Amino acid sequence: MSLGGFAETWAQFCARERTLGPSEGVIESWRRGRDRYAVWTLRVTDALVIARMAAVASRLEGAIVPVRPEDAHVTVWVCGFPVAAPRFDDDVTEAIIAAQRAAVANLSRPQIVVGAPNAFATCAFLEVHDPHGDLAALRATLAVPGGKEVRFDRYRPHLTVGRFVDTRPAAPIAAVLESLRGGLVELRAVHDCALELVEMDARAPERLTTIWPLYRRNAAAEAASPGTPA
Repeated sequence: MSLGGFAETWAQFCARERTLGPSEGVIESWRRGRDRYAVWTLRVTDALVIARMAAVASRLEGAIVPVRPEDAHVTVWVCGFPVAAPRFDDDVTEAIIAAQRAAVANLSRPQIVVGAPNAFATCAFLEVHDPHGDLAALRATLAVPGGKEVRFDRYRPHLTVGRFVDTRPAAPIAAVLESLRGGLVELRAVHDCALELVEMDARAPERLTTIWPLYRRNAAAEAASPGTPA
């Protein structure tokens, strides 16, 4: 996404009357008795970015459920519910996930750029930009034969700060974010992020568990090879 690609998203949120909070029964109807949900993410550990997330969360206290610092991430590809044999349109076979793991095994660490606070109807976030095309390349690599991403809207990379706790007037939240956008607009180039396959418990999807830590596994090899791209 270009550096100016979030202007439309911001305008859409400012035009909203209300946020979209959780609805009763939505999680149960979504998971349909399944518990495991797999997603490729970039785990972000950059201290300044984590501090920026915390600054936004503190100003929105009471309106959001903040993302824990250790769970800060950019979604790269939504796999779906891992199964041996698909039954539903958001199931994904274990074979597809294995093919994706093989495809990304030798990729270099990506670089992203983190920008200003913004919001979707359901959450506040920090904008993530892809000036070097690293995210686009990752997504192209994960699009293995037979693979189909679970996606309901166009891909807009972002770092979720927190999901809205309920449905409430959007204008006060937009006003807070507007004031922060004036003070937190400096773009931050981020190298401290690692591609990981994570699994969510669909009954409590706010918690992430790493099931394939690509760069942590390759850290020793990178340290031994100073010329390896980072």
